[in-house]
Amino acid sequence: MQGTDGKNEKSRADRKALNVVILVAERFMSERSFYARICRELTVSLSAAGYAGHIEVISHVNEEMCILPRIICDDEAHQCVMIGEMHSSYIDALLKAGVKLIFVDYVNEEYDVDSVSGDNMNGGYCMTRYLAKKGYRKIAFVGSYKATRSILDRMMGYLKYLMARDIEINNRWIIPDRDKLGFLIDVMLPVDMPEAFVCNCDETAYRLIANLNRYGYKVPENVAVTGYDDYAERIPEGVELTTWHVNTEEMVRQCVYIIKQRTKDPDYRHGSVVVNGKLVERRSV
Repeated sequence: MQGTDGKNEKSRADRKALNVVILVAERFMSERSFYARICRELTVSLSAAGYAGHIEVISHVNEEMCILPRIICDDEAHQCVMIGEMHSSYIDALLKAGVKLIFVDYVNEEYDVDSVSGDNMNGGYCMTRYLAKKGYRKIAFVGSYKATRSILDRMMGYLKYLMARDIEINNRWIIPDRDKLGFLIDVMLPVDMPEAFVCNCDETAYRLIANLNRYGYKVPENVAVTGYDDYAERIPEGVELTTWHVNTEEMVRQCVYIIKQRTKDPDYRHGSVVVNGKLVERRSV
């Protein structure tokens, strides 16, 4: 009997080591399919490496109340990947539960946690530089910078370029695209219209273009628009968006590498990994 119990305990420990929980907030999955893409790619890569990826979409209520997924509460998983930003209280609850965390697509300097993210500040800088080199000077940024650190970093890249080149910074041209809960909202056009918009993601860029069209503006004839991510599930007909390509394949590869190293050594630390992206030029500028 003792031998059977020992075997069952070893089997449970092996299963726990191979279970990886993939967490993403509902507000990102429902509105921003870019994160759904990362979830799919990560699940496939984990399966190929012998792991079982369990995707858990965390509702706003569960995030606010710090209700963890059953698989974590039952101590059936050793590692957890958080895709996109979540409330600090929820992160605290996860760490208290003893799971090993990896942040993907953002960095939270308040926590000593490994992370894999895109080069958001550089991306925002390069998109703004691209527009300026095209001759635009009145450049707006569309993104609720308090919603996530990724958006904040992209906006900081935008501001960095404008400041370095002594180009006008107009506070009315920093335009929100999310409500206080982080869900996407309609982009309001400023009265003093800019010549170009740097959007923090493609989904917001497409929403902006639709609104511009409703008010009689043509892209790129009257105004230029750029996106970020190089991914959207529903691309409006006739829109060819200039954007920043986020290298999700490399981000996933780095994430799986960290998971594999932790399986060998629970105390393994990798630090923060920044994955470069690239500008993709199309016809919205």
